Amino acid sequence: MADVTIRPATLEDAADLADRLRAADRAEVWASHRVTPIQALETSVRLSCGDAWAGLADGVLVCLWGVVPLSLVSRIGSPWLLASDDLERHQVPFLRRCRGMVDQMQAPYRLLTNHVDARNRLSIRWLRWLGFEIDPAAPWGPDGLPFHRFERRAP
Repeated sequence: MADVTIRPATLEDAADLADRLRAADRAEVWASHRVTPIQALETSVRLSCGDAWAGLADGVLVCLWGVVPLSLVSRIGSPWLLASDDLERHQVPFLRRCRGMVDQMQAPYRLLTNHVDARNRLSIRWLRWLGFEIDPAAPWGPDGLPFHRFERRAP
């Protein structure tokens, strides 16, 4: 079992992960916003306002995630996660910790919501496991490809 470390994410982490981003995440960031992996990672880390984390397995960066505040007044946040293929090899130790991390992300927000590419089946399964409700796929993004809106409300 890998030694898993979770720490605050940095822009250097974004640069480290960009070239190793899994194919499904590359396709998703392009289909959703027409951005490259480095643009998606740097923007996500910056907009998360300190609420972004890096996941390492045996000292190797395997994923970045966080939550971007969409509305502080109505307490809505947009969660995100981008990863390398290495995450799948180390999914068990990360799964053991991620529900608690999502609860921590949710704390300041009454609603967490975003969109996931309908082709990204692994992410959709993970989101369901974390307790997110997944809407039916609908056209979204510049090309109107099918994406699922997902959300998780605070208890």
